[in-house]
Parts: sequence; C-alpha cells; structure tokens
Amino acid sequence: MVKILRPMAFHFFLLAALAVLLCQASLRCAAAQRPALHEIDAINDSIVDEGHMLYLYEKLAWVTTDAYDRMCSSKTASFYVSGALNDSLLSCIMIDVDRLESVFECRLNTLTGEIEPFNMVRSLTRAEVARAERQVTLLEKLGEESGVKNVASVGRLNPEIVEIKPGLTRLYLLQGTTLSKLIPFGNDYSFDFDDDNNVIARRQYHKSFLPVDFSSADGIKKCTHSHLSDNPYVTPTDVATFLLYGHDLYQMKTFSVYSTALSCYFTYDADTSSIILVDDSQDMQSPE
Repeated sequence: MVKILRPMAFHFFLLAALAVLLCQASLRCAAAQRPALHEIDAINDSIVDEGHMLYLYEKLAWVTTDAYDRMCSSKTASFYVSGALNDSLLSCIMIDVDRLESVFECRLNTLTGEIEPFNMVRSLTRAEVARAERQVTLLEKLGEESGVKNVASVGRLNPEIVEIKPGLTRLYLLQGTTLSKLIPFGNDYSFDFDDDNNVIARRQYHKSFLPVDFSSADGIKKCTHSHLSDNPYVTPTDVATFLLYGHDLYQMKTFSVYSTALSCYFTYDADTSSIILVDDSQDMQSPE
C-alpha cells in the first residue's frame, strides 16, 4: 500500500531534499575550485620549510636565553641576536651593548639538531655588529606599524628576524605564553623589509588569538583550529608554534587546520615534517 504524503509534509520533504542537493553542489563546487593536488603539495612543502626554519630560530633563542641564565659567568647582556653563519649553522649571541661584546653564544646545527653552548666573552665581529644594529632599526620600524597587539594575559609577543634571501628580511611576531598546557596559536604577524629597511609587505596570519587550552585535561593527543576563506592553508607560524609547544613540550605528533575555503583539513605530521590534505568527513567535523 502506497502512502500519500499530505501537501504540507510533501512541501517540507521537497525543501529538505533541495537543501541536501544544494549542500552537495556547494561541496562539489568548493572541491572543484581547489588548485591541482601537485600545486597544493608545493604550497604545503613551502609552508613546512618556512615554518621549520622559523621554529629553529625561535627554539635556538629559547635554549640560548635559558642556558645564559644557568651557565653564563658574565650576565651583562641586554638582548640577543640570531643569524645564519652558513647553510647549516645558526648562531644566537647574548650581547653586552655597553662593551659591544658577546658574553654567551649557542650554535645550532640545522642538519643534526645539536646545539653547542659557548660560555665566553669576546668581541663582536663586524657582521654581528651590523646584524645587531639592523635588528634595533627593524624593531624601531615595527613600532611605527599599527594593528599589532599582544595578549598580555598569557605572555608576550616574541620577535624573530630571518634573512629569507638577499634583499628580503622577514620579522616575525609570535604570541608566546608562560602558561602551562596552552598552545598559543594565532595573534601572529610578519613584516618584510628590503635592504634599505623599508617595509615592503606585512601579514596578519590569523585575525584573532586561537589558544588550545587543555589545562583541565590530563593530556592532549591532537588539536584543530579553523581558517577563514582569506587564509586557506596552514601558516608557517602555525607550524612553528605547534613544534615549540605541542610537539616539544607536550609530545604531540600532529595538528590540523580546517580550511573553510577549500572544504578540507590540512594535517601537519611532525614525524614526516609534511602536510597532507584530508577531505571533509563525518568523523572530522569543522570546529565551531
């Protein structure tokens, strides 16, 4: 026996079916607008490379300042300066500005990950003096930029200056935190400078602060945050922040970003140092 729907019920049935069809069409349209997979892979590889380099600079600064407090026999430094010595060696020096001396140094081998401390006082090289003077200049320039804010309730913004290539220096600002069981995603910026110290580009990677707070939990295995349409991919600052906090402090292996623009997840894996695309599915719902 065939049951005939009442007119009102049939009307709602048509609306529901239409909504499902529109949703499916929207998802197909979003997927169709994605770049080719090889293009996405190239973008993700570039993001991982930049994020890992930023992580190494910031990690070296962490280790150097901690080792300076514990080991240095001449604690007269007022700030630190980091820079590349060659293709595989980064240096971070603690500087006594009055005497123009390095009072402590750590060097990081980017191929092996080993960090070697040098507890000694020495004169600065010409390259180190130039790097220190330029750091002061760039930070002063940054003070002229508007729109930068700090979430003081969790910590402070940490600057990191990286020479990307000849003629291009990038100054990053990462939101740091002194709180435990918190991963401070978001509130991150970068500014590009030319050789004449002019700002030629600026970025605000996230529009807000997106902390992952698991202070009420015993631990955490994975975390996800979402990016709006103007920020479709994982950012280099996401990678660096995750490695510094999620991976190094809390032994996490992966994190994901839900891309509303591309209707997919991008998952970063620290073991393989790679980002993979995962299509939206029922078992991985977009965060609220």
